[in-house]
Amino acid sequence: MLSYSGGMGIMRIAARMAVENGPGGERRTTRAPVQVSTTMRALGYHGFDVIIRNISEHGFMADTATEFVEGSYVRLKLPCVGTVLARIAWAKGGQVGGEFLNTVNPVRLRLVMGMGGATAH
Repeated sequence: MLSYSGGMGIMRIAARMAVENGPGGERRTTRAPVQVSTTMRALGYHGFDVIIRNISEHGFMADTATEFVEGSYVRLKLPCVGTVLARIAWAKGGQVGGEFLNTVNPVRLRLVMGMGGATAH
């Protein structure tokens, strides 16, 4: 299992994310279905192959053969966007859900969704 405890900067980011979530931690936006092969890595580790299955400006869900620990921070390569930082919100049965630390630009997100066969809403 991969994890990274982080320092004070990560704690501030996590606190900001908790404030930005809605009551009960529910999702703020609907995710679009995609199928994008890319790499993701926990901080301090090598990258692992993942397939992003859905995505929004705020987060993603991906299939992975690697175990990630809830709460760990990762770097996810997004085509047309670059590397983005995310926190693993949940991990179960070869899938992970992550929340981006910074919102992904909606214009660039549409490019990712176009590569993965999704239609922008």
